[in-house]
Amino acid sequence: MEQDTRYHPSADQVALADAMDDTLVELLPLARLHAAHDESADTWSHLDQAGVFGICASEAAGGSGLGATEEALIAIGLGRRLASPAVLATLGAVHGPATNLAGQRIAAGYRSGDRAIVVDSPGARGLLLRDTDGASLHAFESAQAKPLDGRLWLADLAELQHVGAPLAQFDASGLLRLRLIDAAALAGVAQTALQMGVDYAGLREQFGRPIGSFQAVKHHCANMAIAARCARDQVSFAAVALDEGRADAALQVESALFVAGTAAIENAGKNIQIHGGIGFSDEADPHLLLKRARVLIAIAGGLEAANARIANIKTEW
Repeated sequence: MEQDTRYHPSADQVALADAMDDTLVELLPLARLHAAHDESADTWSHLDQAGVFGICASEAAGGSGLGATEEALIAIGLGRRLASPAVLATLGAVHGPATNLAGQRIAAGYRSGDRAIVVDSPGARGLLLRDTDGASLHAFESAQAKPLDGRLWLADLAELQHVGAPLAQFDASGLLRLRLIDAAALAGVAQTALQMGVDYAGLREQFGRPIGSFQAVKHHCANMAIAARCARDQVSFAAVALDEGRADAALQVESALFVAGTAAIENAGKNIQIHGGIGFSDEADPHLLLKRARVLIAIAGGLEAANARIANIKTEW
């Protein structure tokens, strides 16, 4: 590759994401998810005011006109705070063809066999419906959906009774941007699971010592750190590849989804193990991470589908 090829975000891009992250810390405390699975109207308003949904929209359209790298770094922050799937869907909807849904809240949805499932839809006027091979935008009314029992998913699920004709279909480049957002959010989940597990291992004592001093727990924390770092690096590498229009960009994005999804599931599981019995309890936080990782992967079409796309990508080196 050429010598001027970049592999990581610039210092300015990282600083921008860090500044946004300071805002997200206050807006999206994990404790909120014990009361409700979706975000409050006040949270939506503050996210909009902070410019989250206009990161990549053109300046003419009132956005910031930034690239995939800034969006991915901010999506990692949203993932760390377990932002609702509807927040991520609204962020990703800008990468589809223009429709009359501009500026509207967008619900996340995915196909499960012959069924169309909607996730976290209060106040949504549009639906971003995903499957293993594509994505489409639809008009949406909550009356179209029949509520399902979603307690195990950390989400309010509903089944669409009828899926109307799409208002727009995402092209190949739009799909890559959606999958990059998926990967970034999952990388954020992996990071939070790592931090939560390490913090608890330093706090919880057994036999007069912090459990983090025990070899088995150390190994878990070390493996979680490696997985979280690999996920973040692969996501940022893929984002830079997209911004630079490199021939391997699709491969990097699909790889990021697989690596980050795997890291999120594995780190969330190890975090529960480190917490022991309390990790399974409803009043504690660890189970929130595993449930959110599962539903994000379902929306993205599954890791098996990402793995298959990786195997079938043809690129020139």
